[in-house]
Amino acid sequence: MSIRPRRSLLNPELQRPSALSSQARNEKALWLDKNENLDLSLMNLAGEILRSIEIIHIASYPEIGDLYRKLSQWVGVSPESLLISPGSDGAIRLAFETFVEHGESVIYTNPTFAMYRVYCQMFGADECVIDYVPTETGPYLDPNRVIKMLRQKRPKLFCLPNPDSPTGTVMSNKALKEILTTCEETGTVFLLDEAYHPFYDWTGVQWTQQSRNLIVARTFAKAWGAAGLRIGYLVAHPETIILFHKMRPMYEVGTVSIEFMNKMLDHIDAMETSVARINEGKMYFLGEMSLLGFKVLPTAGNFVHVCFGEKGALIAKSLADKVLYKHSFEHPSLAGFSRFSIAPKEEMERVVSLIRRAIE
Repeated sequence: MSIRPRRSLLNPELQRPSALSSQARNEKALWLDKNENLDLSLMNLAGEILRSIEIIHIASYPEIGDLYRKLSQWVGVSPESLLISPGSDGAIRLAFETFVEHGESVIYTNPTFAMYRVYCQMFGADECVIDYVPTETGPYLDPNRVIKMLRQKRPKLFCLPNPDSPTGTVMSNKALKEILTTCEETGTVFLLDEAYHPFYDWTGVQWTQQSRNLIVARTFAKAWGAAGLRIGYLVAHPETIILFHKMRPMYEVGTVSIEFMNKMLDHIDAMETSVARINEGKMYFLGEMSLLGFKVLPTAGNFVHVCFGEKGALIAKSLADKVLYKHSFEHPSLAGFSRFSIAPKEEMERVVSLIRRAIE
Protein backbone atom coordinates (compact mmCIF):
# COMPACT_ATOMS: atom_id res chain seq x y z
CA MET A 1 0.00 0.00 0.00
CA SER A 2 1.37 3.41 -0.94
CA ILE A 3 1.93 6.09 1.69
CA ARG A 4 -0.21 9.22 1.73
CA PRO A 5 1.66 12.32 2.98
CA ARG A 6 0.17 15.76 3.43
CA ARG A 7 -0.93 16.86 -0.03
CA SER A 8 1.24 19.97 0.23
CA LEU A 9 4.33 17.73 0.35
CA LEU A 10 3.50 16.49 -3.16
CA ASN A 11 4.21 19.98 -4.50
CA PRO A 12 7.23 19.51 -6.83
CA GLU A 13 8.38 23.06 -6.03
CA LEU A 14 8.89 22.12 -2.39
CA GLN A 15 12.51 21.07 -2.36
CA ARG A 16 15.06 21.18 0.47
CA PRO A 17 18.83 20.86 0.04
CA SER A 18 20.25 17.53 1.16
CA ALA A 19 21.59 17.59 4.70
CA LEU A 20 24.33 15.25 3.47
CA SER A 21 25.68 17.97 1.16
CA SER A 22 26.43 20.29 4.08
CA GLN A 23 30.17 20.78 4.57
CA ALA A 24 32.22 22.53 7.24
CA ARG A 25 33.53 25.96 6.35
CA ASN A 26 37.23 26.77 6.06
CA GLU A 27 38.29 27.37 9.67
CA LYS A 28 41.20 29.56 8.57
CA ALA A 29 38.92 32.04 6.80
CA LEU A 30 37.02 34.92 8.40
CA TRP A 31 33.34 33.92 8.34
CA LEU A 32 31.36 36.93 7.12
CA ASP A 33 28.82 34.98 5.06
CA LYS A 34 25.93 34.12 7.42
CA ASN A 35 25.38 37.21 9.61
CA GLU A 36 26.69 35.46 12.72
CA ASN A 37 28.16 37.34 15.69
CA LEU A 38 31.82 36.30 15.78
CA ASP A 39 32.98 38.96 18.23
CA LEU A 40 35.89 37.25 20.00
CA SER A 41 35.21 38.89 23.37
CA LEU A 42 31.61 37.67 23.36
CA MET A 43 32.70 34.21 22.22
CA ASN A 44 35.20 34.02 25.08
CA LEU A 45 32.41 34.82 27.54
CA ALA A 46 30.21 32.19 25.89
CA GLY A 47 33.02 29.67 26.27
CA GLU A 48 33.32 30.40 29.98
CA ILE A 49 29.58 29.95 30.43
CA LEU A 50 29.55 26.66 28.52
CA ARG A 51 32.40 25.33 30.66
CA SER A 52 30.46 26.26 33.79
CA ILE A 53 27.42 24.14 32.82
CA GLU A 54 27.37 20.98 34.92
CA ILE A 55 27.54 17.68 33.08
CA ILE A 56 24.23 16.56 34.59
CA HIS A 57 22.48 19.00 32.24
CA ILE A 58 23.57 16.95 29.24
CA ALA A 59 22.01 13.83 30.72
CA SER A 60 18.80 15.41 32.03
CA TYR A 61 15.56 16.59 30.47
CA PRO A 62 14.91 20.36 30.44
CA GLU A 63 13.36 22.45 33.20
CA ILE A 64 12.64 25.82 31.61
CA GLY A 65 10.59 27.89 34.07
CA ASP A 66 13.54 29.93 35.38
CA LEU A 67 14.53 30.94 31.85
CA TYR A 68 10.99 32.14 31.10
CA ARG A 69 11.04 34.30 34.23
CA LYS A 70 14.49 35.76 33.57
CA LEU A 71 13.77 36.37 29.87
CA SER A 72 10.53 38.18 30.75
CA GLN A 73 12.51 40.72 32.79
CA TRP A 74 14.76 41.56 29.85
CA VAL A 75 11.99 41.64 27.23
CA GLY A 76 9.68 43.65 29.50
CA VAL A 77 6.59 41.44 29.37
CA SER A 78 5.12 38.79 31.65
CA PRO A 79 6.30 35.17 31.30
CA GLU A 80 2.77 34.43 30.06
CA SER A 81 3.56 36.51 26.95
CA LEU A 82 6.50 34.31 25.92
CA LEU A 83 7.16 31.01 24.23
CA ILE A 84 10.74 29.79 23.84
CA SER A 85 11.49 28.07 20.54
CA PRO A 86 14.34 26.46 18.55
CA GLY A 87 15.56 29.74 17.08
CA SER A 88 13.37 32.33 15.39
CA ASP A 89 13.01 29.74 12.62
CA GLY A 90 11.19 27.49 15.07
CA ALA A 91 9.02 30.42 16.15
CA ILE A 92 8.08 31.14 12.54
CA ARG A 93 7.22 27.51 11.86
CA LEU A 94 5.07 27.46 15.00
CA ALA A 95 3.13 30.48 13.69
CA PHE A 96 2.35 28.56 10.49
CA GLU A 97 1.38 25.43 12.44
CA THR A 98 -0.90 27.40 14.74
CA PHE A 99 -2.71 29.62 12.25
CA VAL A 100 -2.39 28.51 8.61
CA GLU A 101 -4.78 25.96 7.10
CA HIS A 102 -4.26 24.44 3.67
CA GLY A 103 -5.20 26.93 0.93
CA GLU A 104 -5.23 30.02 3.16
CA SER A 105 -3.27 33.07 2.06
CA VAL A 106 0.09 34.16 3.47
CA ILE A 107 1.85 37.36 2.43
CA TYR A 108 5.62 37.66 2.65
CA THR A 109 8.29 39.90 1.13
CA ASN A 110 10.88 39.12 -1.55
CA PRO A 111 13.79 38.80 -1.09
CA THR A 112 13.57 37.67 2.53
CA PHE A 113 14.40 34.78 4.88
CA ALA A 114 14.15 31.68 2.69
CA MET A 115 12.00 29.65 5.10
CA TYR A 116 8.91 31.83 4.64
CA ARG A 117 8.47 30.43 1.15
CA VAL A 118 9.33 26.92 2.32
CA TYR A 119 6.74 27.01 5.10
CA CYS A 120 4.10 28.33 2.72
CA GLN A 121 4.72 25.32 0.49
CA MET A 122 5.06 22.90 3.40
CA PHE A 123 1.68 23.87 4.86
CA GLY A 124 -0.07 24.35 1.51
CA ALA A 125 -0.60 28.09 1.86
CA ASP A 126 -1.56 30.35 -1.01
CA GLU A 127 1.63 32.39 -1.43
CA CYS A 128 1.25 36.14 -1.98
CA VAL A 129 4.64 37.71 -2.59
CA ILE A 130 5.32 41.44 -2.42
CA ASP A 131 8.64 42.44 -3.99
CA TYR A 132 11.12 45.05 -2.95
CA VAL A 133 11.84 47.46 -5.78
CA PRO A 134 15.32 48.73 -6.66
CA THR A 135 16.02 52.42 -6.02
CA GLU A 136 19.15 54.57 -5.92
CA THR A 137 19.24 54.18 -2.15
CA GLY A 138 18.61 50.44 -2.15
CA PRO A 139 15.63 48.05 -1.90
CA TYR A 140 12.32 49.70 -1.04
CA LEU A 141 8.98 48.31 0.10
CA ASP A 142 6.04 50.71 -0.08
CA PRO A 143 3.85 50.34 3.04
CA ASN A 144 0.83 51.41 0.99
CA ARG A 145 1.34 48.43 -1.33
CA VAL A 146 1.42 46.17 1.72
CA ILE A 147 -1.80 47.65 3.10
CA LYS A 148 -3.50 47.38 -0.28
CA MET A 149 -2.56 43.70 -0.60
CA LEU A 150 -3.71 42.99 2.96
CA ARG A 151 -7.13 44.42 2.16
CA GLN A 152 -7.37 42.57 -1.16
CA LYS A 153 -6.14 39.15 0.01
CA ARG A 154 -7.23 39.25 3.68
CA PRO A 155 -4.51 36.69 4.45
CA LYS A 156 -4.31 34.50 7.52
CA LEU A 157 -0.66 35.52 8.08
CA PHE A 158 1.57 38.44 7.07
CA CYS A 159 5.32 37.91 7.60
CA LEU A 160 7.71 40.87 7.80
CA PRO A 161 11.25 40.79 9.18
CA ASN A 162 12.21 44.22 10.53
CA PRO A 163 15.06 44.59 9.60
CA ASP A 164 14.43 42.35 6.64
CA SER A 165 17.15 40.07 5.36
CA PRO A 166 18.94 40.20 2.98
CA THR A 167 17.76 43.75 2.25
CA GLY A 168 18.61 45.14 5.71
CA THR A 169 15.67 47.52 5.42
CA VAL A 170 13.23 48.63 8.11
CA MET A 171 9.81 50.25 8.06
CA SER A 172 8.95 53.33 10.07
CA ASN A 173 7.05 52.95 13.34
CA LYS A 174 4.14 54.83 11.77
CA ALA A 175 3.98 52.46 8.80
CA LEU A 176 4.17 49.39 11.03
CA LYS A 177 1.36 50.72 13.20
CA GLU A 178 -0.83 51.30 10.13
CA ILE A 179 -0.07 47.77 8.92
CA LEU A 180 -0.96 46.32 12.32
CA THR A 181 -4.24 48.27 12.35
CA THR A 182 -5.04 46.90 8.88
CA CYS A 183 -4.23 43.36 10.05
CA GLU A 184 -6.66 43.78 12.92
CA GLU A 185 -9.32 44.88 10.43
CA THR A 186 -8.69 41.93 8.08
CA GLY A 187 -8.27 39.28 10.78
CA THR A 188 -4.63 38.75 9.81
CA VAL A 189 -1.89 37.59 12.16
CA PHE A 190 1.11 39.93 11.80
CA LEU A 191 4.40 38.08 12.33
CA LEU A 192 7.08 40.73 12.98
CA ASP A 193 10.48 39.03 12.79
CA GLU A 194 13.01 40.90 14.95
CA ALA A 195 15.95 38.52 14.50
CA TYR A 196 18.42 41.43 14.42
CA HIS A 197 17.31 43.03 17.68
CA PRO A 198 19.07 44.95 19.23
CA PHE A 199 21.35 45.78 16.30
CA TYR A 200 18.18 47.63 15.39
CA ASP A 201 16.85 48.51 18.81
CA TRP A 202 13.29 49.62 18.03
CA THR A 203 10.79 46.87 18.81
CA GLY A 204 7.10 46.13 18.39
CA VAL A 205 6.99 44.13 21.63
CA GLN A 206 5.04 46.84 23.44
CA TRP A 207 2.21 46.52 20.91
CA THR A 208 1.74 42.81 21.61
CA GLN A 209 0.16 43.59 24.97
CA GLN A 210 -2.73 45.46 23.31
CA SER A 211 -3.10 43.52 20.05
CA ARG A 212 -3.83 39.80 19.78
CA ASN A 213 -2.93 39.98 16.09
CA LEU A 214 0.77 40.76 16.57
CA ILE A 215 3.52 38.17 17.11
CA VAL A 216 7.17 39.18 17.54
CA ALA A 217 9.78 36.51 16.78
CA ARG A 218 13.37 36.81 18.02
CA THR A 219 16.53 34.74 18.16
CA PHE A 220 19.62 34.53 20.34
CA ALA A 221 21.68 33.72 17.22
CA LYS A 222 22.64 37.26 16.18
CA ALA A 223 23.38 39.81 18.90
CA TRP A 224 23.81 37.14 21.57
CA GLY A 225 26.22 35.06 19.47
CA ALA A 226 24.46 31.73 20.11
CA ALA A 227 23.57 30.61 16.57
CA GLY A 228 24.81 27.07 17.23
CA LEU A 229 22.46 26.52 20.16
CA ARG A 230 19.28 27.11 18.10
CA ILE A 231 17.23 29.02 20.65
CA GLY A 232 14.82 31.93 20.23
CA TYR A 233 11.37 32.98 21.37
CA LEU A 234 7.97 34.42 20.50
CA VAL A 235 6.35 37.42 22.18
CA ALA A 236 2.58 37.86 21.93
CA HIS A 237 -0.54 38.73 23.89
CA PRO A 238 -1.10 36.13 26.66
CA GLU A 239 -4.33 34.96 24.98
CA THR A 240 -2.39 34.37 21.74
CA ILE A 241 0.48 32.64 23.53
CA ILE A 242 -2.00 30.14 24.98
CA LEU A 243 -2.63 28.94 21.42
CA PHE A 244 1.10 28.50 20.80
CA HIS A 245 1.52 26.52 24.00
CA LYS A 246 -1.12 24.10 22.73
CA MET A 247 1.18 23.43 19.77
CA ARG A 248 4.53 23.29 21.55
CA PRO A 249 6.48 20.00 21.70
CA MET A 250 7.19 18.19 24.97
CA TYR A 251 10.30 20.33 25.46
CA GLU A 252 10.84 23.66 23.73
CA VAL A 253 14.63 23.36 23.37
CA GLY A 254 17.48 21.31 24.85
CA THR A 255 18.79 21.54 28.39
CA VAL A 256 22.22 22.90 27.43
CA SER A 257 20.64 25.74 25.45
CA ILE A 258 18.39 26.56 28.40
CA GLU A 259 21.22 26.55 30.94
CA PHE A 260 23.46 28.60 28.64
CA MET A 261 20.88 31.35 28.03
CA ASN A 262 19.89 31.38 31.71
CA LYS A 263 23.49 32.29 32.53
CA MET A 264 24.02 34.50 29.46
CA LEU A 265 21.09 36.72 30.45
CA ASP A 266 23.16 37.76 33.46
CA HIS A 267 25.53 39.43 30.96
CA ILE A 268 23.25 41.77 29.02
CA ASP A 269 25.94 44.44 29.26
CA ALA A 270 28.43 42.17 27.44
CA MET A 271 25.94 41.58 24.63
CA GLU A 272 25.26 45.32 24.31
CA THR A 273 29.00 46.07 24.29
CA SER A 274 29.46 43.49 21.54
CA VAL A 275 26.69 45.12 19.49
CA ALA A 276 28.46 48.48 19.91
CA ARG A 277 31.78 46.97 18.75
CA ILE A 278 30.14 45.48 15.66
CA ASN A 279 28.36 48.73 14.86
CA GLU A 280 31.74 50.47 15.11
CA GLY A 281 33.12 47.91 12.66
CA LYS A 282 30.17 48.55 10.37
CA MET A 283 30.71 52.32 10.26
CA TYR A 284 34.44 51.83 9.66
CA PHE A 285 33.88 49.36 6.81
CA LEU A 286 31.21 51.50 5.14
CA GLY A 287 33.48 54.54 5.35
CA GLU A 288 36.47 52.73 3.87
CA MET A 289 34.44 51.24 1.02
CA SER A 290 33.05 54.67 0.18
CA LEU A 291 36.55 56.16 0.19
CA LEU A 292 37.60 53.49 -2.29
CA GLY A 293 34.78 54.60 -4.59
CA PHE A 294 32.39 51.69 -4.09
CA LYS A 295 28.65 52.17 -3.68
CA VAL A 296 27.45 50.91 -0.31
CA LEU A 297 24.06 50.15 1.18
CA PRO A 298 23.93 50.55 4.97
CA THR A 299 21.54 48.26 6.78
CA ALA A 300 19.86 48.05 10.18
CA GLY A 301 21.37 44.59 10.77
CA ASN A 302 24.90 43.32 11.34
CA PHE A 303 25.75 43.28 7.63
CA VAL A 304 26.22 45.68 4.72
CA HIS A 305 26.10 45.57 0.92
CA VAL A 306 28.91 46.74 -1.36
CA CYS A 307 28.90 47.09 -5.15
CA PHE A 308 32.39 46.33 -6.47
CA GLY A 309 31.44 46.68 -10.14
CA GLU A 310 34.13 45.68 -12.60
CA LYS A 311 36.61 45.12 -9.76
CA GLY A 312 34.50 42.37 -8.22
CA ALA A 313 36.49 39.51 -9.76
CA LEU A 314 39.82 40.93 -8.55
CA ILE A 315 38.45 41.38 -5.06
CA ALA A 316 36.92 37.91 -4.99
CA LYS A 317 40.32 36.46 -5.92
CA SER A 318 42.04 38.45 -3.17
CA LEU A 319 39.51 37.34 -0.53
CA ALA A 320 39.37 33.70 -1.62
CA ASP A 321 40.18 31.31 1.27
CA LYS A 322 40.63 34.33 3.55
CA VAL A 323 37.17 35.89 3.86
CA LEU A 324 33.82 34.19 3.26
CA TYR A 325 31.05 36.51 2.06
CA LYS A 326 27.94 36.51 -0.12
CA HIS A 327 29.16 37.37 -3.61
CA SER A 328 25.90 38.23 -5.39
CA PHE A 329 22.10 38.26 -5.38
CA GLU A 330 19.61 37.34 -8.06
CA HIS A 331 16.86 39.75 -7.01
CA PRO A 332 16.87 43.07 -8.97
CA SER A 333 16.74 45.14 -5.77
CA LEU A 334 20.23 43.90 -4.80
CA ALA A 335 21.69 43.20 -8.25
CA GLY A 336 25.43 43.89 -8.39
CA PHE A 337 25.91 43.96 -4.61
CA SER A 338 27.92 41.68 -2.34
CA ARG A 339 27.02 41.20 1.34
CA PHE A 340 29.47 41.21 4.22
CA SER A 341 28.52 40.29 7.75
CA ILE A 342 30.23 42.68 10.15
CA ALA A 343 32.79 41.87 12.83
CA PRO A 344 34.54 44.28 15.23
CA LYS A 345 36.76 46.93 13.67
CA GLU A 346 40.06 45.03 13.98
CA GLU A 347 38.63 42.18 11.91
CA MET A 348 37.15 44.51 9.31
CA GLU A 349 40.55 46.22 8.99
CA ARG A 350 41.92 42.90 7.68
CA VAL A 351 39.14 42.78 5.08
CA VAL A 352 39.75 46.36 3.98
CA SER A 353 43.48 45.65 3.65
CA LEU A 354 42.84 42.70 1.35
CA ILE A 355 40.40 44.73 -0.79
CA ARG A 356 42.90 47.60 -1.09
CA ARG A 357 45.62 45.18 -2.11
CA ALA A 358 43.38 43.70 -4.80
CA ILE A 359 42.54 47.01 -6.49
CA GLU A 360 45.97 48.61 -6.15
